[in-house]
Amino acid sequence: MDVQSALTGAYSTSSASSSKGTTQLRTADNNQIGGAATSTAESTKDTLSLSTLAASLKGPSLDLFNKLKQNERALLGDLVDSGKVTGDDVNNALMGSLKQARRSSFATGSMMFETQNSNLFARADSVTADEMLKATDNTLARRKELVSRLGELEKNGQGGSDDYSAVLRALSGMEPGADPRGSGRVNGPPRSTRIVSPYTMNLGDQRFQQSGAEEAASNKLKEAGVSLSALSDAARGIAEDDVAGIVKEEASRMANAMGRNGG
Repeated sequence: MDVQSALTGAYSTSSASSSKGTTQLRTADNNQIGGAATSTAESTKDTLSLSTLAASLKGPSLDLFNKLKQNERALLGDLVDSGKVTGDDVNNALMGSLKQARRSSFATGSMMFETQNSNLFARADSVTADEMLKATDNTLARRKELVSRLGELEKNGQGGSDDYSAVLRALSGMEPGADPRGSGRVNGPPRSTRIVSPYTMNLGDQRFQQSGAEEAASNKLKEAGVSLSALSDAARGIAEDDVAGIVKEEASRMANAMGRNGG
């Protein structure tokens, strides 16, 4: 993906509108033409002002940048132009926010898997590969549904509604009617040590761990007035997709191991 083109795309609508307005006003009086020209110049300046930032954004950071609201993108561009932060600071902070969102998605996804599939943990020694794979697919499908619902509520300006809070609780594994892990088994046999959840994380996995530079950049942006929670919210959908891929890969590996062991 061409970085400058991707960022310029975010402003294409306003630029096209300004250009069209200038063409239509060429037959009007000079004042009108001057006003349209100023509008076009400002639109061009908006695009050009992101050139320094555009050169610094890479891969996932660019994807996250394009998920931000227009005013949030403009703020980051202005901060880079002013010298308060660098393009690398923005790139690192965005990457750090994405990693944090992945950790959150992984942790809450693990809790949801357990609450939705407590029966698997109750009889872990006899769980088959097919049962584990089906439970994984069901959990990931439910999370995708919930994230989509959050997006709809946010788009409709219902970010602070009771429905929104309920969806967030469900994403955290606290969905009404879910059976917490271990419930009803307090006096039962010891829990098996056999792993039946694909939500197993390598603590050294760099896809989840912020680097020192990323953490420092996040603090720098926060001090400059950037809402880190806004970055995290924008990263949620990307993080959920990333984690779904990681979990599916682990589930496949576990299924193969279960198959070799007759499970």
